[in-house]
Formats: sequence, structure tokens, C-alpha cells
Amino acid sequence: MIKVKPGWRKGTKITFEGKGDERPGTLPADIIFAIDEKIHPLFKREGDNLELGVEVPLVQALTGCTISVPLLGGGDMTLSIDDIIYPGYEKFIPGQGMPKSKEDGRRGDLCLKFLVELPTELSDEQRIEVVSILQECF
Repeated sequence: MIKVKPGWRKGTKITFEGKGDERPGTLPADIIFAIDEKIHPLFKREGDNLELGVEVPLVQALTGCTISVPLLGGGDMTLSIDDIIYPGYEKFIPGQGMPKSKEDGRRGDLCLKFLVELPTELSDEQRIEVVSILQECF
């Protein structure tokens, strides 16, 4: 049986010396297993850190929001964001990434990468209002 430790990375090798094929007059071969990773439906691994894409409507991106963030071990974390969320905006949650295999109890970080949802349609009246509001900002 192989006990895979939390946080092991793709390519980690486990060797069982002398447990492989045997032939008369030679030493038994080694058996080597290599760890592979499954793709997770929500998280992307980057070393000991995890990345998570979070979609936020434009209004909330400009005015602030409270979001529920799923965590790797299960459960959710509620996060309030008062900043303006702009293209490329990221927020790090320390200690919510992958377990560090060589540091018991320690974990990497969770990086939230925000994607701002823009409207696909605006009426003429809405366009005029948006222009009026945004011209005051710049």
C-alpha cells in the first residue's frame, strides 16, 4: 500500500527497492511509482499555492461586495472586499492553499483572481447615464 502525503507534487517518486521482477542470478528489480495530479474543477495548483477564479458583476466590482469563497478542505469563507476590483485584481488568503509536504501543518496561500462580468447590452438611456457617471470619475 502507498500512503500518499498531502501536498505531494506531480512527479514525486516512491521507490520499493527489490520488490520488482526477479530472475535467477540477478537482484530483484525496484518498483517505482510516480505521483500524478488530477485536475480540480475549481482550483488550479501553483506550487504550494492554489488559484481560484471569482466572477463579480461590474456594479459589485465598482462598489464593493461580500463573497463566499470555497476552501480546499471543504466549507466556505466569507470575504468582504471594499476595494475597486479592476482587471488583474488579486487577493491572497494566507494558509488556505496546498499542504506543504515537508512542513507539517503548514499550507500555501489561496490566490483569488477576479473576473469582472460586464453587461452584454445597455439601452440608450443606460449608456447616457454610464457616460455621465464615469466622466465625473476621470
